[in-house]
Amino acid sequence: MRWYDLEPDVCIAISMIECAKPEEQIEYAQYIINKIKEKDSEMHYIKNAAKNNLSNKYTRWYDKNEIISTAFDYLKNTAKNLQIEVSLSVLEYMNAA
Repeated sequence: MRWYDLEPDVCIAISMIECAKPEEQIEYAQYIINKIKEKDSEMHYIKNAAKNNLSNKYTRWYDKNEIISTAFDYLKNTAKNLQIEVSLSVLEYMNAA
């Protein structure tokens, strides 16, 4: 099971990003990065990333682009409630476009 399959809203957001055009994927990834930096002042998204095993790096569809990979790493390593909040926010952002 993938890390984002645990929360339906997170899974939907990531699936929608995967189906988007490449330039939109980058736009949405940058949106996620900015939202997490804004909301997670304690920087858990960086602290937790340092603890995780990076053996799967560059084997996932989103690892082909550094910005998208960074955004999803941040999302993966932040608190569950913030994962959901940011995922819902990016879905709103996508629908508004």
